[in-house]
Amino acid sequence: MDTKLKRILKRRKISQRKLYSLIEDKYETPVGQYALSEIVNGKKLNYHLITLVKICTVLKIKPHSVVETELLNQELEK
Repeated sequence: MDTKLKRILKRRKISQRKLYSLIEDKYETPVGQYALSEIVNGKKLNYHLITLVKICTVLKIKPHSVVETELLNQELEK
């Protein structure tokens, strides 16, 4: 499954490793590589707001560009 974040990274030709590096360079406490992979691949939907802020800041995008509202709605219906 392609998440919104994965599609953004593909369009911009940014790898997960590069995204991790961008976050690591900007923030004293980066996002873990495993957690970032889980977020990019849609396996982790419940993550800290600060993580979303870090991703959005380095990619210069708004949070709604990343948040998977359809997936969240499915989880809430369970």
